[in-house]
Amino acid sequence: MARSRFTITRQDKTAALAYLSNKLRDPYWPSEDTARQVKAERQYKDAKRELVTLNAWCEKWLDSTQWTQLKNAIRAARKRTADLQRDPPKSVTLSHKAWRIISDLAKHDEVTLSALIEDRLGKAWDKM
Repeated sequence: MARSRFTITRQDKTAALAYLSNKLRDPYWPSEDTARQVKAERQYKDAKRELVTLNAWCEKWLDSTQWTQLKNAIRAARKRTADLQRDPPKSVTLSHKAWRIISDLAKHDEVTLSALIEDRLGKAWDKM
């Protein structure tokens, strides 16, 4: 389909496979033509083993918008990996009541537990 200027590298293969495998669960992706979608999925099973064949599969089946979405997914995975290496997550033990309190507040604020703690307790921490 569309010629990309992007090549999936060895470091990006896991992220690319995760993205593509997830997208292929959609019966209308990468094509709304069911016969083409089935053919693409069948070829993907063989193509995903090697980078050269994976890149060739993407060249054949993805249009420019789909390539862009794949590139964005890979970049996001790279960023998540870099963020985790720079600032690894910590585990804490909470009482059930403490967990329930922050869990309910996080749901109310529609944020993660970490975001809730940073937002609400960060102000008090800054004042220390």
